[in-house]
Amino acid sequence: MIAPSLTPPPDDVKSVRKIFLCPVCKIRHELFIPPKFANNRSRFPFTYSFIHSFQNATNIEDTDKDILTTLYIDAQLNIRGVEAILTGEDTNIINRETSQTIIAKLTQVIMDMQEEYAALLKKFRDLKLKME
Repeated sequence: MIAPSLTPPPDDVKSVRKIFLCPVCKIRHELFIPPKFANNRSRFPFTYSFIHSFQNATNIEDTDKDILTTLYIDAQLNIRGVEAILTGEDTNIINRETSQTIIAKLTQVIMDMQEEYAALLKKFRDLKLKME
């Protein structure tokens, strides 16, 4: 399923435009929701959580921080509520770019370990054959 986006979709993609006020950065944001996003939900309103960057920060320490935003969306794709948390040292939430970097590094470590395991297994089998 395609997720909602803060950026407008291409002209050939249908979406429902909704506006919400972020209680942290005090800015109205546009959200573009796929028309079938509420299909097959077990209850309403359902939650949709995402991270957006802090805009209009008055404190210089907040300028590079992200905001975890949770929207409560009803069956007609109306936003019924908004909760937002400024991410920082007291939260364990990371943005997409950071998580992709971590995943790439971990994937490389796993691949290196698999190669090392295969080499060690071959050495073990060779030694076992010599011992027999």
